[in-house]
Formats: sequence, structure tokens, C-alpha cells
Amino acid sequence: MACPYFIPEERFESSWAFPQRLPLGAGWSGRCTAPGHDGARPTAEELTSSCNLGYAKHCGRLPAERHADAVRFAMGEEREGIVRVLFVCERAYLPASHGELLYQKAQNAWLRVHEDRCVQRMAECYVQAQLERRTGMK
Repeated sequence: MACPYFIPEERFESSWAFPQRLPLGAGWSGRCTAPGHDGARPTAEELTSSCNLGYAKHCGRLPAERHADAVRFAMGEEREGIVRVLFVCERAYLPASHGELLYQKAQNAWLRVHEDRCVQRMAECYVQAQLERRTGMK
């Protein structure tokens, strides 16, 4: 799960014991898009304890009224080069919304995207990390 207001941009190395188990398949640095803080750059501590993990209750930028606390992804079925990417937005540890995005590997293109730019960018990072892991590349 990652913070729903986090837009990951590039890989971020930290002291995670198993970075491949992180919600986005790796650690990422990026920007915050919380209302009133759009574009803010989280500190390394915030990236490690909040942005990449979701449920950032101690983050001063997180709005009290929000649609979700975290976003979770999973790779679904792959058929004919199209990967199904499942997502769940959670609020108070319960599903608040969910859906399926579609990624076409051969064209490196999204056939079904999420309307929220944060969730879409997280999906892109998640798929990148998972496909790199499958092919042994980084």
C-alpha cells in the first residue's frame, strides 16, 4: 500500500530489509499531491515511513477528510500480452474502491488507466518493478 497522495518518480534506496515486498515493488522517491501541498518533496524519513507504505497518520500533509489511506496493487492474469493490474484503495483498513487496469507489454502501453494521476503513476511503478523482477533486470 502506498499513500494515495504520493506520486512516485524514481527508485529510492533505503534500509528496507526486503524492498521487493514494498507496496510498489520497490522504494520510490517523488512528490506529495495532498491538498495545499501539491509538489512538496517528502524527506527520506517520510518516504521510508509514510509515502511508500500508506496509512501515514503522522504526516502533517495528509488531509483529515480523504477518500483513502492507502493504495494496494496486485498483478492479475496475463493473457495474450495484456496484464491485468488489480488495485484497491483502502480507508480505515477496509476497501473504499477497487478496479482493474490493463497494461499491454509489447507496446509498453496502458489500455485501461486510472483517472487519478497518483494511482496511475503508482500502477506504472508497480508494473515496472514487477516486470523487472520477472526478467531479472533492474
